[in-house]
Amino acid sequence: MTNVTARRGIQSVEIAFRILSALQTSERALPLKEIAALSELSPSATSNYMISLVRTGLASPDEKPGCYKLGPASLALGMSAINQLDGFDIVRREVVALREATLSGAAVTAWTEDGPVSLFKQEGQTRSILELRTGLIPLVTTAAGKLFIACLQAARTDDLISRELSGGQEWTPASLREEAIAELRNCGFTTVQRGDMGYVSVAAPIWDRDGDLRFAISLIGSPATLNTDVDGKEIKALLDSAVRATAALGGKVPRKIG
Repeated sequence: MTNVTARRGIQSVEIAFRILSALQTSERALPLKEIAALSELSPSATSNYMISLVRTGLASPDEKPGCYKLGPASLALGMSAINQLDGFDIVRREVVALREATLSGAAVTAWTEDGPVSLFKQEGQTRSILELRTGLIPLVTTAAGKLFIACLQAARTDDLISRELSGGQEWTPASLREEAIAELRNCGFTTVQRGDMGYVSVAAPIWDRDGDLRFAISLIGSPATLNTDVDGKEIKALLDSAVRATAALGGKVPRKIG
């Protein structure tokens, strides 16, 4: 049998992964009952698995009794996976240089089937009201997410967009994509501004050798600290970083965007 999905596996490993996935979705330590619910297990079964996960370092008990979070072994696995990404070292250096050139927050994002994931970030001299974080980030309300909306096929993003859009909004996946594509074609980058939250982000594409979007490199700040004018030094630095990283990866700009 050649189909991996049809092969017989170790069910306990798959169950343990469900527990780790539940921990990964939260920014805080979770109580055992909540982990059990997210993992679709009984609390007693979850407790038994948690003993082994803590013993191996994949999970850690929190200071709050009865709560758990991802452990140091999970962090090590995640960092190893990031380091194995083709070209990650190149874009990480560009993020550091971009932060130094602009004094704004900077980050690099890649696409996964769960959505855009921030791989590496540098805080700006003046922090945004929304703290930069690594891990899964929103698709609709970030410039990096908007970039992926513009560049990926609708089938890969529409479900995520629909989940993030709240009821009553006039936006649809199609209208968001149309706007994102137009902005990327006209400006070479995408922008998201949240005046109600004092948040602004801009993202530029890093292309691979096939002309597909490999990474999004972003600047994040507030309207008072981050100038998003096309002729401003911040946008120039962002676009220069994207061009350098694309060249270093042997990438090329696609003939057509969207």
